[in-house]
Amino acid sequence: MKRRDFLKTATGALALGIVGPRINLIAADAPAVAAPQRWYKGNIHCHSHWSDGRDLPEVVVDAYKKRGYEFFSLTDHNILHQPELRFTGFGMNYTPSDLKFFDGETSFWKRISPSYAWPNLVEEDVKRAQQIFGEDSVKLKETKEGVYVRMQTEDELSSLFEEKGKFLLIPGFEMTAQNVHVNLLNVDKTFFIEDPSIKNLVAATYDKTLETYADADKPYLYTLNHPMWQYYNIQPSYVLERPGIRFMEVTNNNTSWQYLPEAWTPEQLWDIVNACRAKNDQPLLYATGTDDSHGVFRDDYAPFHSWTRVRADALEIDAIFDTMNKGASYISTGLEFAHIRFDGKTLEVKLDPQVDGKYRIEFVGTKKGFDETFKILEIDGSDGRPPRSVECWSKEIGKTLETVDGLEGSYTLKPDDLYVRAKGYRVDAGCCYHGTSYDRSPLSADAAWTQPYREGDSL
Repeated sequence: MKRRDFLKTATGALALGIVGPRINLIAADAPAVAAPQRWYKGNIHCHSHWSDGRDLPEVVVDAYKKRGYEFFSLTDHNILHQPELRFTGFGMNYTPSDLKFFDGETSFWKRISPSYAWPNLVEEDVKRAQQIFGEDSVKLKETKEGVYVRMQTEDELSSLFEEKGKFLLIPGFEMTAQNVHVNLLNVDKTFFIEDPSIKNLVAATYDKTLETYADADKPYLYTLNHPMWQYYNIQPSYVLERPGIRFMEVTNNNTSWQYLPEAWTPEQLWDIVNACRAKNDQPLLYATGTDDSHGVFRDDYAPFHSWTRVRADALEIDAIFDTMNKGASYISTGLEFAHIRFDGKTLEVKLDPQVDGKYRIEFVGTKKGFDETFKILEIDGSDGRPPRSVECWSKEIGKTLETVDGLEGSYTLKPDDLYVRAKGYRVDAGCCYHGTSYDRSPLSADAAWTQPYREGDSL
C-alpha cells in the first residue's frame, strides 16, 4: 500500500557542532546594548524506519548533526523510540511466526523487503548504516521469514550522538490520524484518537494532549503539523477554537500539489489566526519550520530545506522550550537573520545572506477592524482531490505593511496595527514550494520569517 493511500484509511556537509549566527533579540525593557545571544538550529519533525522513513534512525540523526543542526527530534508516526520488543507500527506488521528467535530482545524489529514500497526497509538501507558506523553496528537476525533489523532506541541514539552544548536529541512522536497530524515533543507516552470530523479531531487532539500529560513533570511541546495535508484539512476556525495551540508549521515538505489559489497558504492561515487572536487579546500563534523528511539521502524526500532557529541560554530542552514560548525563534528555508530587535513598538531586522543576490524584506500584519467574515469554497473531489469545504478569508488579513529592498529595515507599529512580523527572501532565487506559496511574492529557497509581535510584547 502506498503511503498516501494508507493515510486515507489509517486508524492507527558542514562540520560537526557548527554554531549558528550570533544575533541580537532584545526585550522591550532591555538595555540599548545587549550581549550577543546564541541561536541554535534545529529540526523537530523527521522520520526514520521506526515508521515510514527511508533510513535507519542512526543514519538520520548522523546526517542532521553533520549538517550543523544542534537540536533534533525524530518524530515517527504514533510511536516513541522505546526499548519494548515490538514488530508492529504505523501500517506495519512484521510479527514472526516463531517468537523464540527474539527471546530476550528489545526494541522494534523490521524485516528486510526485496524491493522498496512504502514503508519497506530494503538491504540498501542497512548497507548505508554499515558503511557509516561499521559492519557490526546494525543488529540483524535471520528467521525463516527473512532477515530482521533492530532499530536503535532513543537512549541508544542519545548515547551515540549527544554532546553537551553541541548537539541535543529531543524525544517525540507524531500523532497521526487520518487527516490531522500533531507533534508531541519531550514526552514518554503516546496516544491516538480518531474522529471522522476534522474539526472535532483538531479540538479533541489538543484536549487529549492536556489530559495525557496533565501530570508531566517536564515541559513538552505541541505543534500542529502541515495544515494543508491533504488539501486543506485544518481550517482557520478550527485553530481559533483552541487558543492554547501555540505552534504551527508554516514551512514543511512540498505541498504545491495541494495548493488552491482561491484559498489560503499556510502563511496566510498563520495571519488569519493571529489577527483574530490579537483582536481578542489571546496568545499569538508562533511558527515552526521543519522539513518532515522521510529520507535523508533522497532529494524527493526534501531533507535539510527548512529549520527553526531558537535563542536560548543553553542547549537544553527546558531552555529551548522556554524561549520558543516567548517568541524568541525564527524559521528559515536557507536565509538567516543577522539581527532581530523588537523594543515593544519597533521591529528591526537585518538579513545575513549566505549567497549573493537581490533581497527584500516585507513587514506583514493586519489592521484593526479587519473583515472577519469568510466564505466557503466547496471542493468536489475532482482531479484526485478529496471533497473539502475550505474557508476563504478576507485579503485584508496578513497585508504587506511596508517593503524594503535590501538587507535591513524596520517597522514601527501604527495605532491601528494588531501585530507585525517580518519576512526576508531572495527575489532572484526562483520559485520553489516548501510548505507554502505566495500570491504576493515567490517563496525562494532563501527565505526567513520572524515571529509576530504585538505592542508591548516582552521576548
